[in-house]
Amino acid sequence: MEKVRAGEDVVIRASTWNAFVDAANYVKEVRQNRSAKGVSSGLDVGIVRIKNAESAAYDRFSALVITGVCVTAATNEEEFTSCPPVFEGLKMTSDREGKPYAVLLEPIAAGEIGRAMVLGVTPAKVIINSTDEDYVVPKADSSTGALESSATGTARILWRAGGAGEQWCVLQLGGAGAGQAEDKALMCKVTGGSATAGYRVTVYPNGRSDEGTTESALLFLPDVALNADIPTGTWIIGHRSAMSSTGGSET
Repeated sequence: MEKVRAGEDVVIRASTWNAFVDAANYVKEVRQNRSAKGVSSGLDVGIVRIKNAESAAYDRFSALVITGVCVTAATNEEEFTSCPPVFEGLKMTSDREGKPYAVLLEPIAAGEIGRAMVLGVTPAKVIINSTDEDYVVPKADSSTGALESSATGTARILWRAGGAGEQWCVLQLGGAGAGQAEDKALMCKVTGGSATAGYRVTVYPNGRSDEGTTESALLFLPDVALNADIPTGTWIIGHRSAMSSTGGSET
């Protein structure tokens, strides 16, 4: 793109106009991040785009189960490998229990796409069934995407407003420590690899430590630009669902 002088005719190419639109959307999103609405937008790690595949709108802080992606490698491999994924979301049902889910960060109308959190800290209203339960899961067959307390889960209650009943809580999503092994987020140290081929990492299940049990894995990070490789020796947080185990070791 080149600048023009006052009075000169301007012919705008489609690619130039699209660049203007992308820049405007970026500035709008940054401003949303800075607004006092409690939760920042999709520029942060752990925040994804999700399509509400239900026939009704879902409010902010409700939950949708991740059932797929809108663009697969089979339909468009270039877009699948170069763009952040847009997930498809449906309400929790009995046959979807145990599947990953996201908490919406904005209201999303039926068929529309919005921001949601899969990893991080967020407020949300939770139905507390028992004061002894410290974890949260989506309530099965809830038409509003309600969350309820549970004895186990991948979302942990960091703070709650009161005792039993529906109330505001602060939740830690992902890697809460009481779910299945494949749901956890773990400390990893990069030993090689690349964004395109995946990163070889040493996994520390008990945290960042040079002692105890470790294992080797191949970790895929879709949010990292293909030309921005992470240096060897870097500590990162890896989600178990993004890892392919390649063996273990005792140190």
